[in-house]
Amino acid sequence: MSRLSGRAGGIALTVTHIHTFLVHPKKATPEEPEVIGTTVPLTGGLYKLLNGVYEKADHECDVDITFRPTLEGKQENICRDLVIDYLQSPNIARGKHLAERLSAHTDRRSGLGLLFLIVGKVGAENKVVVSRFPTDDAIYVDDKPNAFSVQYLERVFMKNKTSYKAVLYRHRSLTGGFWSGRAIDKQLNPRSGEPSDYWISDFLVSEFTATPAQGTRRFATAIRDAAKKAALGVKQELAAAATIAAGFGGLKLSIDQFCARLSLSSEARNAILSELRASRTAQEIFQFDAVLYKELVPYKSIELSNGAMMTADTERFDKVFKREDGSGGEVRFTTKGKIVDEKLKTSR
Repeated sequence: MSRLSGRAGGIALTVTHIHTFLVHPKKATPEEPEVIGTTVPLTGGLYKLLNGVYEKADHECDVDITFRPTLEGKQENICRDLVIDYLQSPNIARGKHLAERLSAHTDRRSGLGLLFLIVGKVGAENKVVVSRFPTDDAIYVDDKPNAFSVQYLERVFMKNKTSYKAVLYRHRSLTGGFWSGRAIDKQLNPRSGEPSDYWISDFLVSEFTATPAQGTRRFATAIRDAAKKAALGVKQELAAAATIAAGFGGLKLSIDQFCARLSLSSEARNAILSELRASRTAQEIFQFDAVLYKELVPYKSIELSNGAMMTADTERFDKVFKREDGSGGEVRFTTKGKIVDEKLKTSR
C-alpha cells in the first residue's frame, strides 16, 4: 500500500509504510512492559501529521550524525543493522527491535513515548524517518494489555505539533549506504538546538559529524575569536596552539580532542568552547583541512635553527618583526616593544 506524499525538487516523495510502537522508559520500570506496535493507515489525521514530518525532514533535520564503528574500527553498528533489517522488509516484527532498543535507553525523565518508523522513496533512493513523540503532547494512546490503538487528536496536536525528535536516512543502497544521517530534536529549548544524548549516542549509537570544511572553519574561527578576547597569558597559549594545529592536516578529531591533543589549559579550552554556537559541536568529528586552516588562522609563527620562535598576528607579523636576509640562508629578525608579560612554560 502506498500514497503520494509530496514533491521535493520535482522528485516524487512516496510513503510506503508507517509503523508505530509504544515505548516505556525501561530504565525506570522494573517490570519491563512489553513493547507493542501497530500499523498506521496511510490516510487520516495521524497520517497527515507523520507525512508532514517525513516531507520536512530533508530540510528540517540539520544536525549531521554518523553511525559509530566498533571500538576496533570495524564498519559495524548494531543500530544501523536494525535499521537495514527493517528497511529490507518493513513490518512490525522487525521494527519492534528498534523500539525495544529505544526502550532500553529511555529513562523516566524522557517518559512514555511513541516511536514512528516512516518509510518511503525519493526517486531511486530509499528513505526512512525515525521519529519519537511524547504521548502526552501530541498523540493519545489507549494502552491495554492485549491491544494497542493510536488515535490522532487534532486539538492537542495543534498546541504541540512541533514536539518531537526525528532522524533522517537516505541512500540508494541498503548494503553500502545508510551510514550517515541528519537529526533534529524539537523537544528542546530552541536556543540550545542540541539533540538528546540518549537519542543520538545511546539509542542510535551515533556521533555528531561535520564536513572537513565545516569542522575546520568552526575550529579556526573559534580559536581566532577566543584569542582576540582572552587575557594575555591565554592569548599566548592560544597563539602557540594555533600554530601547532596547522600540522594536524588529515587527522579526524573533534574540537574537544584537538584541545586535549594540544594540552590546553582549562582557561584556553573554555575560551575556545565559549565561541561555539552550540556546545555539542565540540564533539563533532571532522577531518582537519590544513590548507583551509592556514587561510583562517590568526597567527603566523617562525622558528629559527637556534631555537628562537616568533609569533604575531598574521596581518601584523611583517610589521612587528623586521626581517633581514643574510648569507647561507640565515636571516635576522628584529623587533621592539615593552615587556608586558614574562613567564616560563613547560613543553607539556
